[in-house]
Amino acid sequence: MAAVRTGWVLAVLLPAVAASAAAAGGPGDFFSRYFDDQARRAVVVQPTPPPELLEGRVRLTERQAIEMALIYNLGLNVQRHESLAGAWAIDDLRGAYDPQLTFGLNWNRDTTPTASVLAGGPSVTDILTSYGFGYRQAFSTGTTIEAGFTGIRNRSTNFFSSLVPAINTNWSVQLRQNLLEGFGRALADYQIEIARNNLDITEQDFKKSLIETVFAVQDAFWELQFALEDIQVKQKSAELAQTILEQNQARFEVGSAARLQVVEAEAELASRSEELIRARFEYRRTQDRLVSLISTYDDPREFAGEIVPADPVVAPPPVPDSFERLQAVSREQNPDLQRADLELANQGVDLELSRDRLKPTLDLVLGYQQYGLGGTQVIRDFSQGFINPPIVAIVPGGLGDSLSQLFSSDFYGYTIGVDFRIPILNTQARAENAAAQIGYDRLELRKSSLDQSISLEIRDALTQIEMNEARQEAAGATVRLAQERLDGEEAKFEVGLGTTRELIEAQRDLVQAQTVLLRARVDLIKSHAQLDRAVGRTLLVKNIEIGEAIGLNVRD
Repeated sequence: MAAVRTGWVLAVLLPAVAASAAAAGGPGDFFSRYFDDQARRAVVVQPTPPPELLEGRVRLTERQAIEMALIYNLGLNVQRHESLAGAWAIDDLRGAYDPQLTFGLNWNRDTTPTASVLAGGPSVTDILTSYGFGYRQAFSTGTTIEAGFTGIRNRSTNFFSSLVPAINTNWSVQLRQNLLEGFGRALADYQIEIARNNLDITEQDFKKSLIETVFAVQDAFWELQFALEDIQVKQKSAELAQTILEQNQARFEVGSAARLQVVEAEAELASRSEELIRARFEYRRTQDRLVSLISTYDDPREFAGEIVPADPVVAPPPVPDSFERLQAVSREQNPDLQRADLELANQGVDLELSRDRLKPTLDLVLGYQQYGLGGTQVIRDFSQGFINPPIVAIVPGGLGDSLSQLFSSDFYGYTIGVDFRIPILNTQARAENAAAQIGYDRLELRKSSLDQSISLEIRDALTQIEMNEARQEAAGATVRLAQERLDGEEAKFEVGLGTTRELIEAQRDLVQAQTVLLRARVDLIKSHAQLDRAVGRTLLVKNIEIGEAIGLNVRD
């Protein structure tokens, strides 16, 4: 029967201890986890390599610019750390289920005077050594197992002591099971579920940052394209003004033109030269913005060469999807809405936890103990009196005797009980439950508000596309008409029927119309990018896999 009792207890403890030993690994692994920095994954960002130059210029497509941003954008690399830290947050909470080993050792020596013959001498010296170790582990079911071994070695000069030293040993195991609050799911389990959702939230946050970065790169890229083509338009305009000035100067020298016509041409050339200068500086500012998005340079001017966008300004095809379809896609793809769903799920876990905490605490406690006693037995003859009785025999013994008796199961005990605690008013738990319900309702309404806001963004982007398509068509007609007018004014000017002012105005109108057309085309491309951003499908359109994007620059 004793062996059965001991075997049952070992059957409960050994699997848990074996799992703990396996998790500890070898001796090197065991000690490294307490003294060395934890090996972890890290984000390593290499310096941006110098670009390949062709005649001092770098031809760059939109796709290449986006790929550079995925690798070198510093904001994205900062965001990558959040995902790495989020994974460790889960392990941090799993630590609540880690087994714990304890060990204690105490030594104590006391010499005390005695006031009675029954105290065992005029003074008694006791040397007490205690030691013990224990094992504790909690489980997600609300179960806690504790096991421990203790030993006490007591050496005393008291002549009434028959065992010197007396060695007491005992070991015990106790199981505590939640029956109401915490039953079937411990607090750490709720927290781990929230941490997992938080890890998904960091992925959605990274996705949002990635979409915003890609959109910013698209915006800067097409603004750079606009600035470059605007320079060409204004360069040609300045050249035309220079030609008119030269013609008027020649005509003035032969007397067929007034000085005023020369002055008008000079003023127009100065004005167009100033516009060209502003266009060139705007190009440099836009390039600086693009370089800061796609590189690690502290100073964007460290980027060698001028960037020349290699993609032509081509109008995107019409949007094939209806507003309702785009709205449905946004609910599946938009990171803000996905984040709202995860926050709602977290609040649902909080609500479930608050309901669990409304319950009273009722724990079932089961325990089992075994005892042993050993030591060198001193046999005295008390027939002649109790003061300093002579020793008549010494029976050797020690720790082995105590352990043998301990595991013989001859001396044992059981414990069974319940631990019941109930707050009389339960005010705190009720308040937490009410707050959790309010929080859940608030997040539901917040999600509806967010859905409305995103729907408005989609509708606005569709309106912008429609407007820019109309602008492009109207601007194209304006350019054709302005070109025809300029051709006519140039023909009149050549034969002396036109004036300098009329020719300048025709040139200026054509330049303005060309700029408006270019602006409309670029804005149309950007409004399509804006629609993709609002829907949350930018990564889908650009064939960017979120998992691969997060893993870029991450090293073991």
